[in-house]
Amino acid sequence: MSHKSFPGIPLFDSAKFFNQIPRNATFPDQSPAVEAFVLSLDVKGALDDYRYTKDFLTSYSKKSQDTYDKFRGDAERLLLWSWLIKHRSVTDLRRRDLEEYTDFVAKPDPNWQAANTERRFLTVNAIRQPNERWRPFRAAGAGKGRLNTKSWQGLFSNLSVYFNYLMAEDYAPGNHIPIVKKNCPYLRQETGISTAKRLSELQWEYLLSTATSMADADPQHERTLFVIATLKSLKLRISELSERPNWLPVMSHFHRDHEGNWWYRTYGKGSKERDVSISNEYLQFLKRYREHRGLAPLPSKDSSEPVIQSRIRNRGIGSRQLRNIVEAAFNESCDSLLRDGFEVEASELRAATTHWLRHTGASMEVASGRELAHVQADLGHGSIRTTDELYVDSDNMERASSAKNQEV
Repeated sequence: MSHKSFPGIPLFDSAKFFNQIPRNATFPDQSPAVEAFVLSLDVKGALDDYRYTKDFLTSYSKKSQDTYDKFRGDAERLLLWSWLIKHRSVTDLRRRDLEEYTDFVAKPDPNWQAANTERRFLTVNAIRQPNERWRPFRAAGAGKGRLNTKSWQGLFSNLSVYFNYLMAEDYAPGNHIPIVKKNCPYLRQETGISTAKRLSELQWEYLLSTATSMADADPQHERTLFVIATLKSLKLRISELSERPNWLPVMSHFHRDHEGNWWYRTYGKGSKERDVSISNEYLQFLKRYREHRGLAPLPSKDSSEPVIQSRIRNRGIGSRQLRNIVEAAFNESCDSLLRDGFEVEASELRAATTHWLRHTGASMEVASGRELAHVQADLGHGSIRTTDELYVDSDNMERASSAKNQEV
């Protein structure tokens, strides 16, 4: 695929750079290519589309990086499709146009796809230049790139919020998303077994063993081992371990109560802080990582070092870097599984994401008999029903077991 075959560019940078744009400015000074691109379009209303979308994202960028990212992705893709494929403003899109867009999302033009997730912009001589390798969509493969039912629901939800905002600003005449969603052939009602995507006992054993071997062989991978152990054992979302505009995880967030119990304080979904309980076994991984960094075995209330430190002193690392660390360990584990003849398990692991570690930690604790309410509190779920539906599958296991011995 030629890197020049895609006619567009990314429109909105990461939350860090986006939030540096003055509120009364339309375009970012550090990304002149964006202004040049929008103004070059032969599309009536493109400038206003960009301005209102930028204001829409500004209203959500302060909530959390994840919230900004999800709205940015869906709004940006729709803008580019509307301008480059339909050659019209998003406010001129009607129901049939949006139905056509869902067909495009289901099967994007290959020129709009990239094999891997790429950064939108790269810093070159203090200027944020569009990354020529970036594409609005990721190519399907190894279980990634295709939208499942939950992803379709998220897409329609995000676009509905977007059009409602444009309507509230008297910019868009209406919101056709609800009716498009109702008639969407790709949005299927799922009545099957609902379980969280997680690693099996064997896959987790290989992953932990691989990460440990990587750390033993190369001290740089002590961080890899610690990240893997932390995401699984503390059941964290990737954002809860990464630096964000309003949050930097530091070592003092590991704290000990008067009974000698250890906890990790995090800032999670819905802008809520919570304390996650810590096992004695996990403390050994924390001690190992801290000693590797030349720190005391356990942190104190005054420990201000970032939990996961970047090359820049007193800075953490972002969610993308954390994902890259985890994916490298996943790939090594897949190779180990294949060498030992576990082809199915290796194939499944290649489709895994970092979020599977959170699900793996929770499901294994529930399976071991830990009280469901305690797991719910650690996860930060608002309702115990959510935890129950995701992680309690004893009835399904019994149903599967009773079926195995039935005759044909």
